Amino acid sequence: MDDKRLGEITDNLFLFYYPFFLKKLFKNKNFKKRTKLPFSHYQTLGLLKKCGELSMSEIGKLLCIKKQNMTYLADKLVEKGMIRRAPDLNDRRVIKIVITDKGNECFSEWRKNEIKEVKENVCSLDDEDLEKLYESVENIKYILSKVDED
Repeated sequence: MDDKRLGEITDNLFLFYYPFFLKKLFKNKNFKKRTKLPFSHYQTLGLLKKCGELSMSEIGKLLCIKKQNMTYLADKLVEKGMIRRAPDLNDRRVIKIVITDKGNECFSEWRKNEIKEVKENVCSLDDEDLEKLYESVENIKYILSKVDED
């Protein structure tokens, strides 16, 4: 692919689609006022809910969070009782992070509210457009999963 086309992809992703996506699907500008935690905390809880226990480095790598930031984030979630640290039974040098019942409840409530907001914001779309949106997101996820992580 030539540089011009790659430039168009870059511009579309960073300049148009990302802000456009957030503006259209998550219109409520009072995110901080209506949530208890920063977005990165919800991302961490959601990842743990989906994947089960993970090491801090695994979480950081999957969410693109630096190690020092991950430590701070984990400390805050432990403080709030949303996660706990547990020794890895196979490697005592590794500490696993586990979501607690309180963390599960908090994430589930947040997710329910976010789904409600997206639903309200896409209610004008017909079933065909919603299906195209779903397929488009799945295609982007599939294609981006092929990009090297190094």
